[in-house]
Amino acid sequence: DEDAPAKIPDENAVKPEGWLDDEPEYISDPDAEKPEDWDEDMDGEWEAPQVANPKCESAPGCGVWQRPTIDNPNYKGKWKAPMIDNPNYQGIWKPRKIANPDYFEDLEPFKMTPFYAVGLELWSMTSDIFFDNFIVCSERNVADDWANDGWGLKKAADGASEVKF
Repeated sequence: DEDAPAKIPDENAVKPEGWLDDEPEYISDPDAEKPEDWDEDMDGEWEAPQVANPKCESAPGCGVWQRPTIDNPNYKGKWKAPMIDNPNYQGIWKPRKIANPDYFEDLEPFKMTPFYAVGLELWSMTSDIFFDNFIVCSERNVADDWANDGWGLKKAADGASEVKF
């Protein structure tokens, strides 16, 4: 039964002898005092903190007795469709692997043929951005010499045209 509760009261349970029905489980702390800085308007009515009722310590329990709950034998949970094996199931799909006739493995990728140009496409939303004189090389001193021969001369020429006060 899908509508049946998961837990039901235990009908075989009996209230223990000496249970105190009229005693609350917790009482206001008799030793608590209202703080001096307590403001009724700001903080509301002061209530003492709750502590365990000392009368309940010697009794099996206090307050209204309720039957403990047990698992409902008629409860089977929410109904779900049963899972059955699909006779046509062939497993997780994987693409077929076929040999690539154009595949090759470059065992020495660092040995490249020389190239003399670099193509660069740059899309910018800002104007006045300029790029020129790219170099690709494997030696630092070649790059430094090339930069000084090209960019160093441009920098010196730009500095000479500035008006100095």
